[in-house]
Order: sequence, then structure tokens, then C-alpha cells
Amino acid sequence: MAKQARDPITRPTMEKSLFKFIWRYSAPQQLTILLITVIAYPVTYVLLELPKLIVNDAIQGENFPREVYGFEFDQVSYLVVLCLAFLGLVILSNGIKLALNVYKGRLGERMLRRLRFELFQRVLRFRLPHFKKVSSGEIIPMITSEVEDVGGFIGEAVALPAYQGGMLAVQIGFIFMQDPLLGLAAISSYPMQAYVIPKLQKRVVLLSRQRVRNVRVIADKIGESIGGVSEIHANDASAWHSADISERLYTNYQIRFKIFNWKYFIKFLNNFMNQLTPFLFYLIGGWLVIEGDLSIGALLAVIAAYKDLAGPWKELLAYYQMVADVEVKYQTVVENFDPADIYPVTRLTDENADTQLSGDLVMRGVSFSGGAAGQEVFDVSLTVKAGSHAAVAGPDGSGRSEVLQLAAGLLGATSGRVEIGGHNLDNLGEAVLGRQIAYVGPSVHVWTGTVRDNILYGLRHRPLRPPEREGDDKVRHARRLAEARATENPDHDIQAEWEDYEAAGVETIDALDARALELIEMTGLAADVFRMGLQSPIDPARYPEFADRVLAVRRALADRVAGDGRLAAMVELWNVERFNNSASLAENLLFAMPVDPALGIYTLASDPDVAAALDETGLRDRLVEIGLKIAGTMVELFANVSDDSGLLGDYSFITLDELPEFDRIVRTARLESSKGQLRDADKERLIGLAFKLIPARHRLGILDDAMREEIVAARAAFHRRLNGDQSRFVLFDRDSFIAPMSIEDNLLFGRPRVDRRDAREKIDGLIRAIVDEMELRRPIVRAGLDFHVGVAGSRLSTGQRRRVALVRALMKNAPITILDDTASSGSDDDKALRASIRKALEGRMLLFGAPNLIVAGEFDHSIVMNQGRVADEEGAS
Repeated sequence: MAKQARDPITRPTMEKSLFKFIWRYSAPQQLTILLITVIAYPVTYVLLELPKLIVNDAIQGENFPREVYGFEFDQVSYLVVLCLAFLGLVILSNGIKLALNVYKGRLGERMLRRLRFELFQRVLRFRLPHFKKVSSGEIIPMITSEVEDVGGFIGEAVALPAYQGGMLAVQIGFIFMQDPLLGLAAISSYPMQAYVIPKLQKRVVLLSRQRVRNVRVIADKIGESIGGVSEIHANDASAWHSADISERLYTNYQIRFKIFNWKYFIKFLNNFMNQLTPFLFYLIGGWLVIEGDLSIGALLAVIAAYKDLAGPWKELLAYYQMVADVEVKYQTVVENFDPADIYPVTRLTDENADTQLSGDLVMRGVSFSGGAAGQEVFDVSLTVKAGSHAAVAGPDGSGRSEVLQLAAGLLGATSGRVEIGGHNLDNLGEAVLGRQIAYVGPSVHVWTGTVRDNILYGLRHRPLRPPEREGDDKVRHARRLAEARATENPDHDIQAEWEDYEAAGVETIDALDARALELIEMTGLAADVFRMGLQSPIDPARYPEFADRVLAVRRALADRVAGDGRLAAMVELWNVERFNNSASLAENLLFAMPVDPALGIYTLASDPDVAAALDETGLRDRLVEIGLKIAGTMVELFANVSDDSGLLGDYSFITLDELPEFDRIVRTARLESSKGQLRDADKERLIGLAFKLIPARHRLGILDDAMREEIVAARAAFHRRLNGDQSRFVLFDRDSFIAPMSIEDNLLFGRPRVDRRDAREKIDGLIRAIVDEMELRRPIVRAGLDFHVGVAGSRLSTGQRRRVALVRALMKNAPITILDDTASSGSDDDKALRASIRKALEGRMLLFGAPNLIVAGEFDHSIVMNQGRVADEEGAS
């Protein structure tokens, strides 16, 4: 199969021509469009004929009454009938256009979906070395934006030339029927336009190709800058990168400006040619009317027909330009997504996972080149016995990583064979390789999502347990399936349960979580996931027992604090009758937390319930005054402070970027009342600033005891506004679990004293001690599985990402595990982890990549790589 994938004759390729692609996948639909278009021709012709009949026969005609199909009409009724017929045909004509537009629009969207999915699947079929030649900055725009025009064109590919060409032919035919001279005048400019415009359009096509290539380079450079932004700042290279992008943008400007010049010149020629024809109509038509060879009605009908004639001709010229532009984009996409060595699609789609990789790993004369020095393997031959543990040692660039990736089936050998149990890995699909080989490389990837999503990722191969659907949900799902099949997209249900319990050696989701927690403990990730759990909220309706246990810890912690004066001095617990100096003014006023975490403190003042409570209690003006004092103090203190000053960080409710805006508000407020009336938006900003005030941290001396009492008293007004409805705000209640709060905040139900340096540390220690005493640690670690790791794991450290990847590999329970540069240092922790991993994988094959020989000495079988060759091998049998 691998050889076929490299054979340009037998491997499936993308259609090189856009029209072949369109015909291959939408021929029946295009024929349907053509049929609908043909139906419109006679309707259009009759619509052109009727105005002449109305003018000449109904309005200027004689010999009334008239008999039509057995019915007798006088002149007025005859006129009404013809006008009604005209109106009916207008409705019919527009109905045909509507049906045609909807049909071709749906076809275009379906074909665009098909094309985008095929491109994405081809990305999955690229061999790993190919990704060193292309970047995401090139691939992503091609799949998302560049093929957008291609999808829109597909619906128009047959419809537009057939419809507009047909309309043009009908209208020209009608004009010729009135008078041949007028017909010749109508088409007199077409030969010139048909010859000149394509010549000029070729220039635009070439420029468009340059523009597409240049934009890809710009996208690549921007993506590279985003990925290396820390290096840019660390080396003061912003100016260099800015100049580089500026130069490329200038090149893009030049290309686009040339395109505009040619496009508008083409438009100028078209408009000039189109204006010649009316001149000929008025001249020739007027002469024919004067001579009596043409009626006024016929001339008016010809002029009306020509007025409609300009539209189809203009559309056909635009269609030609669009064909040239879209063909360039499509061919450019094909060039980038159809490499010669692409894997066959069956590597991804083959569902046959029955092949068992249970024998020896054998490499026979394997060579591989990644296209650069240090990424090569030369004539490697080795054997690793089934169920044994072996180390592959060597520094980076020695060929160690390449040998391990060859053993995992991630790389294909240039020559030689890689076999496990007699099966050539190059001939196996992902359904075998991805399930029976667990691999963790030097560079791990963590997916955007939760810790659980990442840990269970290796068990999500196919949907196994579809959800129960009823009613409208079932109908919508059936529609989704039909659309997926119409576009040859997979019909897998993303809402189903995908986790393969059997592969993990468990039977239920609870057992799967328990297995994950065991591995988290084994890999040393438990302490980190415990902290993640403390920072995570949970739904008490979903986990009522856990919420009750948190409340039990809360009560025990409150009792411990009440019985120890030193602890009591380090924490301020929530009390509806007291002001909490270590909490923000907003929390003190609301004594509640918004359900939506996106509702920030700055926007609270505009919330209708909060605003009504402020008005009712008379606190609005007081808070504006407090916000104004804070803003004035900040402006005076920090107007000349640099951004890297640590002073501003102590006042986290304001940033350096916000200072100019608050400076404006302060200066406006200091004007005379007639000139200095603050806008409502400014007042809300000042209230938002006041809401951020934490008295114990921001010691500005602007909140006295009387104001504290007013704020505590105002809580009742806000709570009355909610009237028991906690769908938007959840009130603080000592006996209730507060869902928007993190587990840690629910456990403490208060704030550590921010004016005591050691308060945070000692309160954290107290929480952890009571959690251990009441055996709540493991449930909190389980809650940590729902911690969101950020975009590509950005909220995790490098070590945490590596351990998450390790747990993910071990969860697969695969017969073969390959770990490259994972826990490979000489520290005691890594040594203990390696021992735990080997114990857990006893009886199964383990290949352990290590950059040093000391780690390799722990294994009975070790292979030492140097410059792409096997330099030494010990313990082989």
C-alpha cells in the first residue's frame, strides 16, 4: 500500500482541473440546474414579446371586441388580461430564478464542504517530513479563505453561463426578429470585447497568482512571529520583524494596485463598448421608425430588450474573469495538497483493527532521510523481542528519534522494512498503529480542552455509544447525516461516547476515571491536578454528594478558625452582616457571584438589577465619587510611571493603558458643572473602578466605616431585586454550595487576609490538611480532570504537558509503548518514574528513548545510535 501511495499512476489524486472536479462530484446536480435554466428561456422570450403586444395591439390596436380562446374582450379588458399575463410571467420568471439560486447555493456550499474536508483529510495523510516543507500559515488560509471563492463558483459553474448565455441568446434573437439591422447593432461590440478582454484578463490572472503566493508568505511570517513572540521581545527584534512584514505588505500593495489598474481599465473598455450600442439603436431605430419600417412599440421593446441585454453580457464577462481567478486558486491548492508521497486514504479510513502486533520488532536494512543532517537513518538492522524493554540511546540528531518514530509507524522507511510480528508497518492503517502502539515524542502536543479530554484522547477512535435522540433532535441528526453523506463527509456522531472502555481494561466511565487517577498518581501529576481541582468550579446538581462533602469541610474549617485566634486573624469569612476588607467592593455589595464568568466587574454597573439596586439605595453617586477619587489618585501617582514598574501591579484594578482615559474623565469632572457633566458611560467606568477596590490591599483611605455599613445594608436591596431567582446571580450562603465559585473558595467561604503576608500560605496549608483528614483529596483530583488547559495547553507548564501526554499514552493500555526523551533525566524523581512505568508495562514491549547512556544502563537491552547508525548494541538475544 505504501508503494502505491508513492506511485503517481495508481494513487488517488486530486482533479487537476476545477471543471473536472465539479463534473466528477456534481454532474447530476449540474444537469438539474441546466434543465431549470432551459425552462426559463421561453418564459423570458414571452416576457419580451408581451410589452410590444400591449403597446401595439391593446393600446393602439383596433377592431374590438376581440375573441381569444372562445372568450370575447373589449379593449380595456383585453389590456387587463395582457397585463395580468405579464404579471404572472414576471412571478413565474422570478420564481424560477429563486429556485435556481437556492439550488445552486446549496450545491456550492455542499461542494465547498466536500473540498475543505478533502483538503483537511489530505493534511492528515501528509507524511511527517512534508510538514517541514510547509507551515500552518500556508495551509490554514488555503482551507479556510482561499477556497471560499471556489465553493461559490461551483454553484455558478454551469448555471451562470447557461442562464445568462441563454438570456442573451433569447434577447438577441428577439431583437433580430424585430429588425436584422438592430440585431447587428446589438452585437456589434461583442467580437471586439470577446477578443480584447481575455487578452487583458491574462495579465490579471498572472498578478492574482503572485498575490496569492505573497499573501501566503505574509501569513507564514505572521504565524512564525506569533509562535516566537517571546524570542522577538527577548532579543529586541521587533523592528526587524516589523520591517520584514512592512516590505512584504508593500509588495502586496504593488501587486494589488496593478490588479486594480487592469481591472478598472477592462471595466472602462466594457462600459465604452456598451455605450456604443444605444447610439446605433437611436440612429438606426429612429431612421426605421421615420421610414415606417418599424413600429414605435417594436422600437421600445428593442430598447427594453437591450437594456436587459447588458446584464447577461456583463455577467458573462465577469464569469470569464471569475473562471480565470478561481482556476488559479484551485490549481494552487492542488499543487500544495497533492504531494507525490501522500498516504492513501485507506490509511485513515480502514476500520479493520483485527491485526495484532504481538511479535518481535524487526528492522531490516532500514534507511530514512528527513531532508536535513541529523534527521537521517542509515542501514539500521535490529530486533526487539516481544514483551521486552529496550532503550534506544543517543543525543539529539543521532537518529534516535527517527528510529523510534519508524518503530511507531509514524515515519515510512525510504528503504528496508520495519515489521512487528511479521507485519510491515508501512502497510498498516491507523486503526492498528494508533491503537496498539502508544507513542510520546520529545515534542508533545496538548489539545485545547480539559485534562480529561487530553488523557482520554488516545481512547477516542470511533463513536461507540450513541446518545438517545427523540423528536426534533432526532430529525435534526438525520438531516446532519444526510448532508454528511451527500458531501462524502464522515457520518460519525461527535456527541456520542467515543471512549473505548475495553481497550483501557475497564467497563464503566467511573472505572475509567479511577484508572486515570491511578496513572496520574503514578506519574507524579496528582499534586498539579489537585491544585487544578481546587481552582475549578463544579455543578452541585451533577455532583451532589461531592458538594455536600465540600460543605462538611467548610464547616470543619470554620470551626477550626473560630477556635484558633492566630488563624482567625489570617482569614475573613463571609458574613452577611459584616464587610469583608479582603474582598472587592463589588463582592461586598452584591454578596453574590454572577453565574456567567464573562460578566466582569467593569460591566456590573450596567446590569439592570445592579443598577436598580444602586438607584434604590442612593449609592450610585457615592460610588461615582469613590471611583473619581481612585482615578484622580491613580493619575497623579502613576502618570509618569513606566509599564514595567512594580508599583502599578499593587493596584491591579487599573492598567497603564487605562490611565489616559481616566485622566480625561478626571479633567472633565473638575470643570464647572455646566461644562463638566459626565456621560453615563464615564460614570459606569468610575463605578466599575470603585467595584474593584479591595480596602485591605488598596489602602487609599477613601472608604470609611459609615460607607462600609451602607454597602452592607445595600445587600438586602439587591437580594430583593433578585427575588429568589438565582439563574443570573448566586447568593453567598454558608449552608449552600456556590456553583460559580471554585472548589477552593467554596471550602474557605471567605478570603485570606491580604494585609498579612503569610496568610495565603497558612490558609492554603490549613485547607489541604483538613481535605486530607476528611479524605476529600481524591474527589478534588477527580474534579481537576475537568480543568481547562487553555489553548494548546497554554495553562500548563512544560513538565505538566509532558506528564499529561505520558498518562494519555499509558491509558491506551497498548501492547507496545514508545517513549522518547520522557522522564529521561538522571534525577531521583525521573528514575523512580521510569521504574514505575516499567513495572506497569511488565510483559509488554517498551522502547525508551534516552539522550544519555546512563539511563540506557537500566535496561537489559540497549541500542546506541550515532550519526544515524547503530554504534553499539547490548543485551540483544
